[in-house]
This record gives sequence, C-alpha cells and structure tokens, in this order.
Amino acid sequence: MGEERITVGEVSAGEAAGSPVELPIVDILTGRGFITGKSGGGKSILEGTPVYTANGRKPIELVEEGERVLSLNKETYEQEFQPVQATIQHESDDLLRIELEDGTELVGTEDHSFLTVEDMEIVPIRGDEVSEGTWLPLARQLPAAETRTRFDLVDYFEPSNNTVIDDDSIRSSGATGDRYLDLDADAGRVLGLYLAEGSFDSKMTMQISATAPSVQSFLDENGFNVYERTCNRGFKPFTEFVSSEFGKGADAKRLPEWVYDTPESFRAGLLGGYFDGDGTVEENQITAVSKSPELIRGISELLRQFGVSTTVNDRLTLYGDERRQFRRLSVDAFSIPAFDDNVKLLIDSKRERLRALCDELTTGDRYNSKDMVPRFGDVLNTAARERGWTTRGSDERTDAASIHSHTRKQKVGRQTLQSVLDELDSGGRIRRFAESDIQWKRVVSVEPLDASRTVYDLDVKRHDNFIANGVFVHNSNSASVVAEKLLDRGYSILCVDIDGEYYGLKEEYEILHVGADEECDLQVSVEHAEKLASLALEQGVPIILDVSSFLDERDARELLKEVAKHLFAKEKKVKQPFLMLVEEIHEYIPEGGGMDECGRMLVKIGKRGRKHGLGIVGISQRPADVKKDFITQCDWLLWHRLTWSNDTKVAGRILGNDYRDRIEELDDGECFMMSDFDESLKQVQMERKRTFDAGATPGLDDFERPELKSVSADLVGELESITENERERESRIQELERELTGKKERIEELEAELEEARDLSQMAEQFSRAMMAHATGRPFRDDVTGRQAELSDLPGPLPDPTTDAEPGGEVVNPDPTDDEARERDAEAASVAAALDAVGDDATAEPDAGDERPSTETTSLADDAGPAAEATDGGTGRVGNGDRAVVRELRATIDALDDIPRAMVAYYHEYGPASPLDAHVVAGGDGDRTAAYRHNGRLREAELIEHAGRGGYRTRFREAIREAHDDRLDDDDLEAAVAHVEDALPPARPPESAEEWPDAYETSQ
Repeated sequence: MGEERITVGEVSAGEAAGSPVELPIVDILTGRGFITGKSGGGKSILEGTPVYTANGRKPIELVEEGERVLSLNKETYEQEFQPVQATIQHESDDLLRIELEDGTELVGTEDHSFLTVEDMEIVPIRGDEVSEGTWLPLARQLPAAETRTRFDLVDYFEPSNNTVIDDDSIRSSGATGDRYLDLDADAGRVLGLYLAEGSFDSKMTMQISATAPSVQSFLDENGFNVYERTCNRGFKPFTEFVSSEFGKGADAKRLPEWVYDTPESFRAGLLGGYFDGDGTVEENQITAVSKSPELIRGISELLRQFGVSTTVNDRLTLYGDERRQFRRLSVDAFSIPAFDDNVKLLIDSKRERLRALCDELTTGDRYNSKDMVPRFGDVLNTAARERGWTTRGSDERTDAASIHSHTRKQKVGRQTLQSVLDELDSGGRIRRFAESDIQWKRVVSVEPLDASRTVYDLDVKRHDNFIANGVFVHNSNSASVVAEKLLDRGYSILCVDIDGEYYGLKEEYEILHVGADEECDLQVSVEHAEKLASLALEQGVPIILDVSSFLDERDARELLKEVAKHLFAKEKKVKQPFLMLVEEIHEYIPEGGGMDECGRMLVKIGKRGRKHGLGIVGISQRPADVKKDFITQCDWLLWHRLTWSNDTKVAGRILGNDYRDRIEELDDGECFMMSDFDESLKQVQMERKRTFDAGATPGLDDFERPELKSVSADLVGELESITENERERESRIQELERELTGKKERIEELEAELEEARDLSQMAEQFSRAMMAHATGRPFRDDVTGRQAELSDLPGPLPDPTTDAEPGGEVVNPDPTDDEARERDAEAASVAAALDAVGDDATAEPDAGDERPSTETTSLADDAGPAAEATDGGTGRVGNGDRAVVRELRATIDALDDIPRAMVAYYHEYGPASPLDAHVVAGGDGDRTAAYRHNGRLREAELIEHAGRGGYRTRFREAIREAHDDRLDDDDLEAAVAHVEDALPPARPPESAEEWPDAYETSQ
C-alpha cells in the first residue's frame, strides 16, 4: 500500500507544467495535512436580489456564467466588472435580514461572507458575525446600461372593435395617441408625477393632483386636460401601461426593474417629477414620504445611480386611533449638491430653497456625518509623528491632537480625512482609501428569517465579490477531491462537517451520515461515540460526522472529542491507516488560546496519531486564526488564494516571503502544494470534485438534489439499538428524578412542621419568662452557660454582645455604625484604587495607536471591582443590596429616561428580544433609528448584551459575577440580582400578536 498514489491535479507553472500531481496514500492517511484559502464554492444571497452586470441590472438568479458583474478591487478600492466563473443555487433556512443605516436591506445566509474593513483591509465576515455597528461597503455610484429606450403600448391593452392601430399611433375610445412611448425626460417626469400624486378612476383615467402653474403647464404640453386642482389623461393604452408597470394605490406603487437601465434623461426626469410632487425642500434637508416601502427603496437606488446618498427610516403617524406607517427618505447633506446637479425641479419655491441649501453647504457652514471613512488604523498618527507634529512646542500640536482623536474613534468624515491628508501631504493607500468608490454604512439591525428560500451566489474571478442590492458581498474544493480519491480506493475516512455540506458524497459513495437532524441517516449523541469509532476502524465504514445540526455547540464538541478519543485508543490495537478531515479547524485549535478538551484531543492526534496510523487534515480559510504549531508540524499543505494581510503573512512565514504576494494572484482551484514526502513546493491546479456540492451547485439551471446512496440497514440498526438503550436510560432517570422530587417535597413539609413546633416552643418559653418576671418584679436573661439569672445581680456594666462571638463568626444585629464604617472603608479603598490607576496612566508612555475608551462610558464591572472587593474583604457580612456593583447598576438604571429604562425591564423579563420590539413595548413610536440609538446607549452602559440573531438581554448576573471574581454563591448572586431588579419598572408584555409579533411570541 505504501507505493499507492492518488492523482489530485496537475502542475500549473514552471518547467513541469501539465504533469500530474500524485500524493502517496499512506502518507495522506497517516500524516498531518493543512488546506487553506479559497479554492471554490460559495455562500448565498436571496433570490430576487438585484446584481449589476455590464448588460444591466438583473436578479441574481438570472445572472449567467461568463457575464461580467460589478465587483470591488480590494487593493485600489475601485469598482470593476469581472466575469462570473460559476453560479450557485441551493435551499436555505438560516436566513438573516441585514438593514443598513441608509435603509438598504440585504437577505443572505448566516454563513455567507459579507465584506467589512480592518486597518484599510477589505476582509470577509460571516453573516452570523455581522451585528449592530458593523461597517459594510456600498457602491458610491451605481452604473446604468441604458438598454431600454421605448415601449410598444399595444402590448398593454386589449383592443376593442373600434380600435385602430397604425405604425406609429393608436386610436382607442375616440382618443388618438402615440403607439410607442419613448423614454425621454418628459416621459420620465410624467411618470414621476404619477408616482407622487397620481391615481386612476373607475374608467382608468389617470388623475394627477397639481396646482403649481409650472406643473400644470408641463402636463398640458404632454397631453393632459388641465383643471383647477387636477390634470387628467384617458388614453387607455398609456394608462394601462402605467398601471401594469408602476402599480396602483399609495401603498402598492413601485419602480419596475427596467427603470434602472433607461437613458439618464428619463431617470433624471422621473426623479424630478417625483420630488416636484412628494418631495419637500426645507432649510436643512430634502425629504420624501410614501406609504410604499418598495417605492422608497427604488427611489433611493435610482438616486445612487446619480451619486446621491440617502437615509431611509420608518415613521408612525396617528390618524385618530389608527396608526399609519410610512417610509421617509432623506437626501444626505453631502449629496445635496449632486442632487441639485442631476434632479431638475419645476416648482420655483422648491428650486430656490434647493439653491440656497447648496450655497450654505458650499460655504462649509454645515458638517455631515453620513459619509464616514472607518477602520483606517494608525496611519494618520504615524504620519503626524513622522512630520514632528506631536513634539512639544510644535505649531501643529493641536492638529496632531485632532488626528489622535480621529484615530481613537476609528472614523472620520470623508472630506475631513481628505483635508487632513492634504495637510500631511500623504498619498499612497490611505489616499486611495479616502477617495475610493466605496461609501461605508453601519448595520442598524440583524433579524433572522424563519422561512426556507432559494438562495444564489456567484463565483467571481479575481476579486471574489460582487454588488448585491448596492452592497459589496464576498463569494466563497480540494478537501473533497482528496476524500473522493481515497473513497475510490476503498479507504475509510471520517469527515467532521461543520457546515453541513459533505453529505453530497453520498451521491456516489455508501457513506454513513450522522448528526442531530432528520437529514442524517441517524441522529447520534455522545453515547454513540465508541460505536462510531469501532465502525470506522474495525468495519471500514466511511462516516460524515455532521456537527452543524446540533443546537448546543457544547454537545457537538463533546461528541467530536469522544469520537476522536476512541479512534486514538482503538488505533493502538487495530493499526489500520485512517484519516480524519476536520473543517474549520480554527474553531477547535485557535491561535489565540482558549482551546478546550476537544481541541486538545485533536492536537494530540496531530502530534502522536501517526505512529498508530491515525492521520488528520485541518481545513480553514483563516490560517491566521489557526494555531501555528499545528500548521508548522504538518507533512503536507495546500495553500489556495488568500487576500487578507494577516493570512498572507502566515503564508509568507511558511512558504517564503516571495509567495506572500503571489498567493493573492492564484486562480480558482489553484494552490501552492508543499510536502515533506516530495520535499518540493509546486504550483498546482487541483481537480474539481465530482460529487454533488451540498453548499454550492455550479452550472445547474434547475436545482435538483441527486439520489443519495443509502447505507446498510443492519449498520443503522446497530446504532439505533444504542439510541433505544439511551432513551430507556433517560426514561429511568426521569422516573428516579420524579421520585426524588417527591421525597424532597415531603422533607420540606416535615421541616416546615418542625419549624412550626419550634416556634410554638419559643412562644411558650417567652410566655413563661414574662410570667416569672411579672411574678418577681425582676427581668431575666440566659447567661453564657444557659442558666437564668437576674440582670440586676450581674456586677459592672452590661456586657458587649460582640465579645461573645466566636472568632471568625457572624455577629447578629451588629451596631448600624459598623455597617457605615465598613461602607466608608469600601469607598476609601475604591478611591485609592482609582488614584493608583490614574497614577499609572500618568506615568505610562501612551501609545498613539491605542484606541483608548471614552471616559464617558465606563465598564460597570471595572468600576465596581475595587469597591466590591473591599466590601467583601472587610469584617462582617455585607448585605447583597449594599454591594458596590449593585449600587452602580441601580444608579445607572435610575439615571435612564423612561423609555430606555422600560426597554431594560423588557429585555430582562422577556429577552432575548429585538431592539424594535423592546422600544415599541416600552412606549416608543416604532422608529427603528430611535430604537437602535437607545439600544446602543444601553450596550455602552453594559446593562445589556447581544444574544445572537439580532436579540439582546440584560447582563446583571454577568456584571455582578465579574465584580466579585465569580466568588459569590448562587443564593447571594440571585439576591444581588433581585436588588437590581427592584430598580426596574414592571415589564409590560406586548398587547397583541398583530402589533408586535416578535415580542408577543417571546413573551408567550
């Protein structure tokens, strides 16, 4: 077997180009391997999401292989059209709706790679890692193909007997009009006015409300009958076209998909007509309001084709007792000049206010925060130091302080940044970043969607990203090729599948698929671990261990640990070459520490498994996040394309600095192969996998899940017997637990009866003493030996009760002044600690690159720590309500306004919950921006924390536990939390499922 080899690809560069690349089977099965980088495949965006191609804007599902789509060059920060190498389609139910601060919405899967920025590096980020505040890149200006220029109106109505259709005209119901609608500026303005102020009567006559003379004059010139307050047109071919393409009714109007690829004059005219009707030009802003969210989204995207940035949010308006929701669009201030250049208004008053608004902006009297450049690293501080701005006595020291402030906040206005770079005379990458085609917007909400939908992705050449609904997103087979080759030769393997994508191997191979959901051949738990190891080694059964389906990650890790442990133990006896493939190895063997028992077991296999015949291959697209000891000890490595600097640095350290830049240029499926058994480094084009890719299906027009091979019924039966035994054991445990609960309840009843008897005995004793005192006329007490004696018979002053306490004991009912003294001591200790910290800060040399936290938002746990420590360390026991951290939490809550305080109460009682639900239940008006603004302040105050999938909850327990270094027992912890809860108002549940469905379901 030692001479057997598998062919996985061919050399793609150098003198040996075109020659096959073979790997020795025994070294693969028993060695250590590492596969990293992007080799192909993809993640997913919801069907219907618009993508910009060189041929026009179209839904993602209609984009074909070979088409060029708008993509972002992550080095130059410029937009480019790049070809699609593959299209991907599959079903998914782990969808997230992500909304940006400008109102842009994007729906993708939890594992889809979006793009964000770190130190000017455009880097991928998974959907489930996106949270409130994450920066995502948008195209500053969207292109238009201008491919649609006219419509034949014959296609939009049913001709009657008296209809006459000529080459250029139509006569219908006594009215004659043009047969063809040319998409010019006038046609666009008419349609814009309809979207803003138009409607239809029962005879499909179009009516546009218009009183401005300039608008009435324009409509008169374009075939409308002008009346005092309305302008009408009844040419049915035209009105049927408008109704069909642009919708009817205030809440159902929309922009059709073809609008974005019409001539510029038509699009500008449509925007002019819409803002002449529904637009408002005020002293400091331009706005438009509509009941149709779809229409507002379309207007926003159309404006971005002219380089005009907008912000969209919800508005609730009360009409009597009815709550009506509208979408409000505002033109961002820095884009108002671009709006004025491209959108021409007819109404004089609006045009004059717009001109004045532009003049005000030109003079620099207003600053706008909607065009921010984030996460640029320490480059500005470095430039200021190199130019001597930070030295004592420098004339630019004030400017250096301003630069340090921008660096600490890691965000600065685009125009401000460009001015700073001019003053610093800086160019290079920071200049390209500041003047790029990107506009950065923060995420304001992330919400899970329950429905299963069809999703798509595009494998884009070179840049690995594309524009989806105006947002740049990332797209995503070597491990599968190795697995297929080994299975072809009859060797057994174990694939640890963290994303649920390996079951496609069952298309060709009889492989056992186990996990936690119904898609698996069998649902397993840790009790199956030994049997799974036995099947794999002793019976040669290949297995997919699907850990993606476990609701609790701890269960998945425990199962993997036990399977790995049994494989390692059995291999000592079996001595059968066997390979483990572990996806996302950085999740188990992270570079930054924090490795658990599961990770340590995998490391053990990597270090000592080979001598027993047990090999391991780790797979990760993030080599910078994988423990370097694991990578450097591997016998063979495949390095696919990497782009993030942290990852290319790792490649440079291991492959050599010459490869650090070359690895970014590798094509799809290409890699650098490094191995000990050949003692060579080759540039290789890997073969493509043959079996069904469960995560991405390139090249299929219609998605069809292939017929998958089933495994032996006897094999499944062996494992099902373990499941049945485990169910019987759990049933017996539950029965015993019920018996134990009954006995505990009986013990509590008996203890209550005993306590009642003691109370009666104590009452009798007190009554006896009172009678004796009454009879003798003298008071009685128990002395230290338990005998009764007369107080008047004791010589000297009354004894101090504290002198009778045992050493280390607790004094009952101490003098209140002792508590006050202890509290003063605790406060003194806290002040001393704070002074020490200030002293340390004053003497330490500050690092200009550090992001120092704002002094306005201080961690509760950090503030409470010294005081709480001093209190607990003093003599006597401190009440839970007197703990410093409890006082801090209550004070923070007391300082809140009514709505955020009620939001905290709702999070505490019904969390995790979304900020919008909490805001509405707390009495807010449902404005999403306000909800997330309150939510952000609560997070800064460390009263709440993100709980995943867009939900939040309070962190009282965590703050108290951290302040006391986890020393409190459960009773004291719960008592302290109860004191904090006293500061909260009653949490109001949602009133109805119709009003607030998310909150209502949570509360039930």
